[in-house]
Amino acid sequence: MTDLLSVKQLKTSFATREGEVQSVRGVSFTLNEGEVVGLVGESGSGKSVTARSLIRLIQSPGRITDGQILFRGEDLLTKSDKELRKIRGNRISMIFQDPMTSLNPVVRVGKQMTEVIRRHRKMDKSAARKEAIELLHQVGIPSPEERIDQYPHEFSGGMRQRVMIAMALSCKPELLIADEPTTALDVTIQAQILQLMQELKESTQTSILMIKHDLGVVAQVCTRVIV
Repeated sequence: MTDLLSVKQLKTSFATREGEVQSVRGVSFTLNEGEVVGLVGESGSGKSVTARSLIRLIQSPGRITDGQILFRGEDLLTKSDKELRKIRGNRISMIFQDPMTSLNPVVRVGKQMTEVIRRHRKMDKSAARKEAIELLHQVGIPSPEERIDQYPHEFSGGMRQRVMIAMALSCKPELLIADEPTTALDVTIQAQILQLMQELKESTQTSILMIKHDLGVVAQVCTRVIV
């Protein structure tokens, strides 16, 4: 199998009044094409910070202090912001843990979804809207033709999470980073989403890094586990 992602001695720190606190301490791992790898650990162990570091979404007072993040052999830490924007949301997508802070509250869900699809998949407005409706249907949003024109606050927490999952899957990424992707969902929808992610992996050879507390889910869908 070919390495899609190779992380070498990644370190991320946060500045505090008491000094610098190292949240990620020399993390190293690889992720192959078409592989599903689980990232597990207790709360506060740095799982989400590791995930955000991979796509350089660490905000001040945090910073990546050392290491390499090789995506198809290219170090993401040396990329410009413009170069990264072409990769994020397109070749690498992330499902964030808190959907309310990840969706723009004053922009309709459909507009947020179609912007991503049109930018990265070069579709016209009509085709992008049709694709967005189909994605909402796939993640279990009822009446997607109507819900697509609503604002995030009109969705429940679980539905907002499903919208985030649909957006992350919309560009058929090479790497999907899923940070507790099914936490806010009931068991039936959780199984549906996991099945959808499995189908994406099989049809497009998408690699998935799944951050989960539920070891049962990890055992069910992951080929390897990083602790």
